[in-house]
Amino acid sequence: MAIIRWALLALMGFAFLLLAVSNWTFVPFILPDGGVARAPLPLLLAGAFLAGMIPTWGWMAFVRPLLEGRRLRPPARSDRAEVAEVAPPLTPG
Repeated sequence: MAIIRWALLALMGFAFLLLAVSNWTFVPFILPDGGVARAPLPLLLAGAFLAGMIPTWGWMAFVRPLLEGRRLRPPARSDRAEVAEVAPPLTPG
């Protein structure tokens, strides 16, 4: 199964590379200071993807666990064992 996964990843990577090379056109865009810059379309799309993905990843990895009261690292193991109480079985009737 791992071979199929790697083959599909390689195929997707090759398809992405082929698509990026075929769309390598320069796109003008306006900078915040009013200047005009030109960038290749695949790099512009990759930058837009990362501009959305990095804050989302940061929220999921760091901020959300802190807000939910969880720690980033698991707590240190204690020497005592935790004992769970079990309710007695229900009897019919």
